[in-house]
Amino acid sequence: MMVINIDKLNLALILISFILACLLPFELFLFGYAVLGPLHYLTETNWIIDKNYFVSNKYWKYVVIVAAFLYSMPYLFSLPFIKSALGENCMKQLLSVFNSSYTNALMLLVLVCAIVFLFTQKSKAFLISGFLVVLVSVLTYTSELYMLINGLLLPTVIHVYLFTILFMLYGIHRKNSTVGKLNIALMFLLPLSLLLINTDIFNYQFSKNIKEIYMSNNFYYLNANLAKLLGVYSELKFFFYEKVDLKIQIFIAFAYIYHYLNWFSKTTVIGWHKQLNTRKSVIIVCVWGLILACYLYSYRLGLVISIFLSVAHVMLELPLNMITFKALFIKK
Repeated sequence: MMVINIDKLNLALILISFILACLLPFELFLFGYAVLGPLHYLTETNWIIDKNYFVSNKYWKYVVIVAAFLYSMPYLFSLPFIKSALGENCMKQLLSVFNSSYTNALMLLVLVCAIVFLFTQKSKAFLISGFLVVLVSVLTYTSELYMLINGLLLPTVIHVYLFTILFMLYGIHRKNSTVGKLNIALMFLLPLSLLLINTDIFNYQFSKNIKEIYMSNNFYYLNANLAKLLGVYSELKFFFYEKVDLKIQIFIAFAYIYHYLNWFSKTTVIGWHKQLNTRKSVIIVCVWGLILACYLYSYRLGLVISIFLSVAHVMLELPLNMITFKALFIKK
C-alpha cells in the first residue's frame, strides 16, 4: 500500500472519528478506551521494545516499569475489595502518600529521564534527572498550571492529540503529501468547528449507566479542567447536557478514537506488525481478551487492570516524542 493511500485512509478515519464523536460523545469514548485502548497499548509497547526503546541507556526500561507500577498504585487502592482488605485507617495513610503530587512527580521524573537519557548512557544521567525533578518540583509544587499540564494533560490530551499531530507533521516532513497536509489541517479545523455547531441537533440522551461509568471512573475530571482552562467556568464544574461541556467531550472522544485508529493504520508506514510473531501475537490477544473480560465484568476493574499498560506506553513513547520534536523544530 502506498503512502498516499495511507493518507487517504487517515482522511476517512479523521472524518469518521469526528462524526461518531459528535453522535456518541460519551459512548464512543468509553468504548474506545476499553476496547481499542488496551490493544493499542500492547501493540505499541511491543514495537517500542523491538526498537530498543529509542534510548541507548540500559536503565530506561527499568525507570518506566517502576514508575508505571507506582503510578498505578492509587488506582489499585480504589478497588472495593482492596479497600475492604486494607481497612479504613490503612487506606487513609496510603492515600495520603499516593496522592496527585506523588503521581505528578513520577510523570515528571520519567519525562526528564526521557530527555536526559537520549543524550547519555552514563549513570550520572540518574543524578542529573533526579536533580532536575527535585528542582522543578520545588519551584512548581503549588502551581496549578504545572499540576494541570504535567499531571493531567501530558498523559491524556497532549499524548493523544498533540503528539499524534506531531507524528503526522513528521510524516509530511519526510514525504510531502497534499492529502497529509489536509489531514493535519482537519485535526485543527474540526475541533474549532465545534464553536459553530449547535449540539441541540443531536438530541442527546445519555443512559444512567453511561453517566455512572463516566463519573465513577473520574473521566469527568479532564472535562472540568479543560473547561476551567478555557475560561468557561471559574472553578471545576462538569455537566452532561451543557453545550460547552458537550463540545469538550466531543473533542476528547475525537482525539482518543483517532489516536487509536491512526496507530492501527500505520502498519505499512512503520511496519509495527512485522515484529508480531506467533508467540507475541498469542500473548497480546490473550492479555487483551483478559482485559476486555475485566471491562465487561466491571468497567472500574478493567480500568485498574489496564492502567499500568496505559501509563507505561505513554512513558515509553516520550523519547520518540522528543526525537520527533527535535527532528521537526531543532535544526542541526
